[in-house]
Amino acid sequence: MRFLFTTIPGSGHFHPLVPTARALQRRGHDVVFAASPTFAPDIEAAGFEAHPAGPAWLERLSDPVMQKILAGEFFVDLIRMGMVEGIMRAAKATGADAIVRGSGELGGLVAGAILDLPVASASPAAAKFYEPMIRPGVARAAAEHGLDGERVTDVDFEMLRIDRTPPSLEMPGYVAPPNAINVRPEPFDGGGELPAWFDDLGTRPLVYVTLGTVMNGNIPLFRLIADALADQPFDVVIALGHGIPREALGEVAGNIQAGGYLPQARILERASAVVNHGGYNTVSAALGAGLPLFLLPMGADQPYNTERCITAGAALGVIQPQPDGPPSAAPPPFTPPDAAVIREGTRRLLEEPAFREAARGIAAEIAALPPAAFAAERLEEAVLERQAGQVRGSGAPISA
Repeated sequence: MRFLFTTIPGSGHFHPLVPTARALQRRGHDVVFAASPTFAPDIEAAGFEAHPAGPAWLERLSDPVMQKILAGEFFVDLIRMGMVEGIMRAAKATGADAIVRGSGELGGLVAGAILDLPVASASPAAAKFYEPMIRPGVARAAAEHGLDGERVTDVDFEMLRIDRTPPSLEMPGYVAPPNAINVRPEPFDGGGELPAWFDDLGTRPLVYVTLGTVMNGNIPLFRLIADALADQPFDVVIALGHGIPREALGEVAGNIQAGGYLPQARILERASAVVNHGGYNTVSAALGAGLPLFLLPMGADQPYNTERCITAGAALGVIQPQPDGPPSAAPPPFTPPDAAVIREGTRRLLEEPAFREAARGIAAEIAALPPAAFAAERLEEAVLERQAGQVRGSGAPISA
């Protein structure tokens, strides 16, 4: 079979798709990706063929296309910016049997409906929280392409919905639809080498600090965290991320080391606690390693993830007031807490066993979930069912 994956051009969207894509390859299937042409090097570095779709942009707050998206309806406007047409070209060029989209990428849903191809989605924990909010906008955009927008956005339209949520982080009262499966959030960070100084760290507890790959432009927050954790009885590693030079942080205390984009999985093997913005990839990777978190959410799904982690007893954090309605891809006004709040919260994570015990409990939940190979198996079965005409839904004509 030939699977066409579609993604928003950012590591936070692409990386979670890689384990399932590779699992499909191991089962003998062809896998290609469609995304912004600017993102092709990242896709190719992971070993996949890349096809251009949509405008040339990257998911960074300073990107001009990102600025247009921020002023619109989450990522809905990408449906109107050539993403659908690019995915359709890629599907035809590769003879795709199915489309697998990251939940933030909505053009694959519309393109699949137009081409009469089955569609699946792979989502983070918060998707089930914000998808109902953006559904009217997606329905309108689908209708602009001559489709029955209400049908395309029905929860049962897609042949498979791949969730990645351990029970402790599940939305209260959520009941999974029949076309959903829940698999282990397997980390993928692109690999890479750690700086030489990492091997020189001693045996003291290690606190890992990251603001992900979109919010990492908030240098003042990095600076605040560095000042809060300076001269503490533990070591600190700060990952500034792509595009942020080490010099931007300035001088730091002797217990702190900082670098650009660092291989997260290697650091988590050594870490004792994590300070971050509540992005789901880092949250799930940290919890998968049994590590408690101090969270500083700024927008998107981060407040939701933070609330679930705090409720589960595996985290502390500061949740800002959030505007009503669908989450914005841009952070709302953010008022950082006092440095003492970050410092004392981090010390509590290291000193009070309950936080680590809760994190280890969630790690056990994650380990008990089926691996990405199960998602690949179910994708294969779902496509075969569609081809055999046993199930209607995605892949059935739905023109308005």
